[in-house]
Amino acid sequence: MLFEQLRLDVIRVGIEMLEKGLTIGTGGNISARCPDGEHFLITPSGMPYHTLKPEDIVMVNQATGEMEGPRKPSIEIHLHWKTYLARPDVGGIVHVHSPIASALAAARKPLPVILDVCAFNFRGQVEVAEYGMSGSVELAENVVKALGQRNAVLMANHGSLAVGKNVDVALDRCELLEKASHAYLLSQLVGGAVALSQETIDSLLSGVGKTYGQQPAPGGDKKA
Repeated sequence: MLFEQLRLDVIRVGIEMLEKGLTIGTGGNISARCPDGEHFLITPSGMPYHTLKPEDIVMVNQATGEMEGPRKPSIEIHLHWKTYLARPDVGGIVHVHSPIASALAAARKPLPVILDVCAFNFRGQVEVAEYGMSGSVELAENVVKALGQRNAVLMANHGSLAVGKNVDVALDRCELLEKASHAYLLSQLVGGAVALSQETIDSLLSGVGKTYGQQPAPGGDKKA
C-alpha cells in the first residue's frame, strides 16, 4: 500500500485529537501531503477514528482531484486541497472543533498574539475566516484567505484549523490555539490581554525563533 506509514500517522493524530478533547465523535479532519508532492491523504467522512485502518484513508491527486480508495473523503476535502495549493510549505493540516477556540470563532473575535509562544507558532494574530457552509468551496476559499502565511485560523461559527510541516506539528498548534484562547479569555477577567507589538513579534521570529532547539554543528554532522 502506498504511503502506509503516513496513513498510520494520520490515524494516530485523529485518535490523539479526540483524546485531547479537541473534537468529539467523528468531528474534525486530518490530512497529510505525500512525499511524492503530487498527492495528499485525508481522513474519510463520518468514520470513528479508533476504527480507521490504513486503507480507509483516501488519497487525492493534488492536480486533478482524482481519488483513490474505497471510502468517501471528508466533507472538507476542498478546505485541505485549496490549503495545500496555496501553501507549498505545508505538509499537514488538522481541523478541530475545540470548545474555547470555537467560542472565539462563534463570537468572530481574532486571537491576538498575547503569548510569545504564539508568535513562534502562529506567526501573527489568528484571524477569523468569514462564514461558509461546511464542505463548501466558499468555506475553503475564506479559510485560505484568512490563513494567509500564518499557521492557524479560526473558522466563523465552526471551529479552527492549523497547519505545519507534518500532522504532528499541526496537531500541536491546534492544542496551543485552544490553550492560548483559554488564556486570552481569562486575561479579560483581570484587566484585558496586552498583545505583543508587530515589532516584538518580528524580533522574536528573527531571534529566538531561529536559534531555539538543537542546531546543526558548524560544518554539518561530519564524523571525526
